[in-house]
Amino acid sequence: ADRCAAALAKQLALDSRPKVVLSSELGRAAVTAASIALALSEGAGASTVVRQDPRLNEWDLGVLEGLRKEEAAKEHPEDWRLFSEHWSVPRVSPEVAATRIAGGESMREVRARAVAALEEACREARAEGMLVIAVTHGGVLGQLLQHTVEIGTVSADISTAPANACISRFLVTPDGRWEVTSWSEIDHLDGDAAPHTVNYNKVAS
Repeated sequence: ADRCAAALAKQLALDSRPKVVLSSELGRAAVTAASIALALSEGAGASTVVRQDPRLNEWDLGVLEGLRKEEAAKEHPEDWRLFSEHWSVPRVSPEVAATRIAGGESMREVRARAVAALEEACREARAEGMLVIAVTHGGVLGQLLQHTVEIGTVSADISTAPANACISRFLVTPDGRWEVTSWSEIDHLDGDAAPHTVNYNKVAS
């Protein structure tokens, strides 16, 4: 995780604009965000603060939480199918987006909270000429992609699922337009920080 965070910070530091770092409250994302902020602070000679926002937390998977893939697929097949087949695809039907995983959230709910968090952060950062870095999770990133495909512009290859510690770039305009300018960049990851993408559709029999 530290090597991935260092690789992320090195890549993100190439943009010289001052930065604000947002983060999910959850484990690995929060640790990665803190590592990125520390590395950016050392490079810039000024403190970079992490703002945790629960709206960037991972998709609440309800009854699937804590289960292995094989267990989830066997015990809650419909809920597992809803997650595993749609978590990172660019388009789903309105009916699928509105369907909640038992005890958890729908994709539409995840999308609404994450979009609100980032649009709010971008409004605040824009006035100070700052770049927003958001450290979140694959399920949330998938919903940001679906939101952009639905209402905005895609200027990148979005054919792959997001990898751990990847970088995806979104342009968010003052009038609420979104654009994906790059998706799941992994060129900064190699060696011990090599990228890892989870295949949720591959379940052992």
